Amino acid sequence: MCIGCSRETKEHKLNSAKRCDRVVFAPILLACSLLACSLLACSLLTCSLLASCAFASDPPITAVAFSPDGKYVVATSQAGLQILSYPELTKQKTIKAAAANLHCLAFSPDGKQLAIGGGNPSEEGIVEIFSWPDAKSLMKLTDHEDSVLSLVWRDDSKLLSSSLDREIKLWDVDKKKVLHTYSGHSRGVTTLRLLKDGKTLVSAGNDQSVRVWNIDSGELVRSLNQHTKPVHALALRPSEGGLRMVASAAGDRTIRFWQPTIGRMVRYVRLQSEPLNIAWLNETLIAAACVDGHVRVVDANKVKVMQDQPGIKGWAYAIAVHPSDGRLVAGGADGQMRRLRFSIEK
Repeated sequence: MCIGCSRETKEHKLNSAKRCDRVVFAPILLACSLLACSLLACSLLTCSLLASCAFASDPPITAVAFSPDGKYVVATSQAGLQILSYPELTKQKTIKAAAANLHCLAFSPDGKQLAIGGGNPSEEGIVEIFSWPDAKSLMKLTDHEDSVLSLVWRDDSKLLSSSLDREIKLWDVDKKKVLHTYSGHSRGVTTLRLLKDGKTLVSAGNDQSVRVWNIDSGELVRSLNQHTKPVHALALRPSEGGLRMVASAAGDRTIRFWQPTIGRMVRYVRLQSEPLNIAWLNETLIAAACVDGHVRVVDANKVKVMQDQPGIKGWAYAIAVHPSDGRLVAGGADGQMRRLRFSIEK
């Protein structure tokens, strides 16, 4: 598996997953039995498997997100852009995308546009913009020279993208042009997050670094280098006050918690299995989708795993939290998607 190799890329991981994750899906009854056994060891959180969607011949789910109204789940894979009803996780349609390999997606702040990113490895990176909710392709943005791995909207007409070509680009979507290119990473840039001030960008990548940028000036403000393996994901803590906190998940099996505006790593936790994606459940708890298919919930203050539940048979690449009901969807190998509910006992 290329997860420990010096030349690791997401394309390699996806191909490895398809080669190695030869899964025969167990009945839902077995999955529920496993969940029930795990619950016996948990006193603070409860979890239940609520719905599932799996097709053994499908390629891995690489990214998931909820529509702004929470009525749909959208997902990307080599099969294209998938739209599923929520909470049933019933597939409504699959839309062929311009890119053969898809890795990321993001809704615009007004919820009227959906950006997806991917490309053809070592050839071109493609960002495609769709209208929402009718999911009609509006345009393609093709200035990257390798696959696009992460997207984040600055506002309804400005979009940031990162790529295996080591660059971050700020796009004017209305004019279909690049406004600025941010260079500084020595390897592919896998993940982006924008702070709520709208001008501070946090990026991370295969060079094991977390970097902080001033979007307006283009200045690289600082580089944070405590990770010892490639960084897969960043997640901004939902908090209204105090210094902003960003969590990072990496191949060194750690989730690290940062205050990027002052360049401080606050604390970290090491998991049993490598986290590939993360999402905050609230200001304290963060969920991680892991290589072993489990979803682990970590208390960021106690830096302790509070719950560990099986979610995906094979690698779990993607995770998203519903905008209002707090439930979670995880996606991964063989096109699997699972709906889980974590709750805190009073």
